[in-house]
Amino acid sequence: MDIFSILLFFIYSVLILGILVYVSPLLSAVIMILIPLVFVLILPDEAVGFVSIMQFSYSGIQVFNLHVLLLIWSAFIGVISYAEVLTWYLLREPAPVVKEATHVVMDAAAAPSVVDKPKTLVFKIKDFLQKLYKILKGEKIKLKS
Repeated sequence: MDIFSILLFFIYSVLILGILVYVSPLLSAVIMILIPLVFVLILPDEAVGFVSIMQFSYSGIQVFNLHVLLLIWSAFIGVISYAEVLTWYLLREPAPVVKEATHVVMDAAAAPSVVDKPKTLVFKIKDFLQKLYKILKGEKIKLKS
């Protein structure tokens, strides 16, 4: 085994894990993909040489650095997606329970409320982007019933 490769992957994993825990899961996903991409764009020959280093062979199956990198990526993508789903679930507020008043008589000629009006595509996109922005800021969003 190449000790330099193991050390490099360890530092890479600790960096991604630190960003994941202390900064943001989305930023760690971007950094996770960006570091090898920049490495390939800046030094293409060295990058190809690095990912083609064979770490070990077990029963005729060869494991290269590329396989180790893909293993790290798959593990962190699972952790990042779990963290995002869990964050979304914990930040949402339950829909308020609406009690129907049976003694109130609605006027048939009354104007329909804002909820009853059909929503345009632009309104739906704007509403989605506002909710996404609130979620990324860490605010709670209210669910509609």
